[in-house]
Amino acid sequence: MTAFIDPRTNPKLRTPRPPAPTTADPGTLAELHRLCRESRLYHVEVWIRAGRPVQAAQGVIVKARRLTSALEIALEARNQALVLLLLCNGYDPNLEPRCPLDLALHARRWDLLDLLLEWGADPHRVCLSDLFDTYNSELFERFRVLGVALTANHKLAAALAYHPGNKPLFGFAKRQREDDPRFQKELNIALGHHASEGNEKGVQLCLWAGADPHAPAPSLRYPDRAEEDGEGDEADRFLGCTAIEEACSAGEVEILKRLGPDPSRDNFAELYRSAKNGGVVDVLARLAPPKNLGAIIRAQLWWLQDSLFFNPRSVGTLERIFEAGPRWKVSSGEEIADVRRALLKLSNHAFVDAVKLLARDEHCAPTILQALARTPAVRERMAKVGFMLSSPNDERDSYRTRPMRSREVLSKFGVALPKAERRLPRTAEISSARKRQGWTEIGSSRRAGREIRLDRTALFDRVWSEPVEKLAKAWGLSGRGLAKVCQRLKIPVPPRGYWAKVQHGQRMRRPRLPELQPGEAEEIVVHVRESTDGQLAAGVAPD
Repeated sequence: MTAFIDPRTNPKLRTPRPPAPTTADPGTLAELHRLCRESRLYHVEVWIRAGRPVQAAQGVIVKARRLTSALEIALEARNQALVLLLLCNGYDPNLEPRCPLDLALHARRWDLLDLLLEWGADPHRVCLSDLFDTYNSELFERFRVLGVALTANHKLAAALAYHPGNKPLFGFAKRQREDDPRFQKELNIALGHHASEGNEKGVQLCLWAGADPHAPAPSLRYPDRAEEDGEGDEADRFLGCTAIEEACSAGEVEILKRLGPDPSRDNFAELYRSAKNGGVVDVLARLAPPKNLGAIIRAQLWWLQDSLFFNPRSVGTLERIFEAGPRWKVSSGEEIADVRRALLKLSNHAFVDAVKLLARDEHCAPTILQALARTPAVRERMAKVGFMLSSPNDERDSYRTRPMRSREVLSKFGVALPKAERRLPRTAEISSARKRQGWTEIGSSRRAGREIRLDRTALFDRVWSEPVEKLAKAWGLSGRGLAKVCQRLKIPVPPRGYWAKVQHGQRMRRPRLPELQPGEAEEIVVHVRESTDGQLAAGVAPD
């Protein structure tokens, strides 16, 4: 039987206590747990005095939906007397499957936290997220003094990034960063995260705490595994992006201005390559013009390729880069090939916009454009989107919905348009054949219309049987147009006032139909539509 220690007379840890009895059968603890839930301290004392086990042995897994240990029950109930009774009688807080310090932090019971630490609870098992959520600078400092690595696994950076309202934590990191570079790195990581999310409040707090916007830092979304594992050459290891780079790639113009890009400290070539919109380009161009345009174009085209469903970009960013003044004059063959591959990966709309932009306003040297368009793949893509015919006599692709400036673009890229035979539409071919055969056509063919044929004599009779305006309206023509046809066929028409005189009973003389010269058309084709009453407007039976 283990000697019982009464916490009322001996509450302090003066001498080492023997460990409390444990069991490999959690079922034997069910009665003790019931007593603890009912806060029956006297019966718990009797249990301990009898030398019965009070907790499960190390490694024993307790499968239960309710609290799985006497200490957890006591902490959840915030029962300091029960916690002290268990601890001073050898209860080991470090055998608990869940760190008891976390329960005390959740309950905001600093007295229970003190009690656990005093009786041997391991501070290194504490959940850092729970610790940071207390907003208690004194606790942060206490655990730091106890040797807890507050920057482990970038937990501090995550707390600063996801909880910008935790000002005590920002102040604590600000005080520690001068003596410990790990705190400086955590601040830099948090600053990069806020810059990418467009969180101005978080950016201001990080800058106030001393975060460096020019220093590269890992991303919370994509942590650097090589950094954690310690593998790889230090010189070749990717250290992450700076907060300024994150703001550029996110298109956060106001945050970028606040971070203050510096050509002497920042890689402006990388900033131009990652710029998301024209506003970012304007901020950068006021500080330093873009250089090495081939690499910038290649990066922007790859970004454009990846922006179909997220992180949307357009060629407008690249257009603003050209507006800043640089021109693509010189580039290596490998770089040109990379740009060509990026162009071919674009969607049809993006490909059209990019090609038109490269060919505009001398943005690129002719040698560069000709090198881009020298492969069959590029020319096939140009044909597909409508810049050129894929083969002679082919119709243009139906995709083309915007002005293409095809001849101008193709001339800049050094691509010759294929020569196609000139082919008339079917209706034009029929008209041309009829003209060759001596036919004269009146009106234009209509899908819903009819076609009648007559000679000059029949047309002469019609125009002297009813007014030309009425006849032309019935045939779907203009009166002036029908009169011109009659004049061309040398068919006289009634003069002005003729039908008014006839209506008043006057007898008017009809002129003679003149003869045509040999070879002039005698046959006429009238393209006529159905009239509203369903009868043929011409009044002549169709052919």
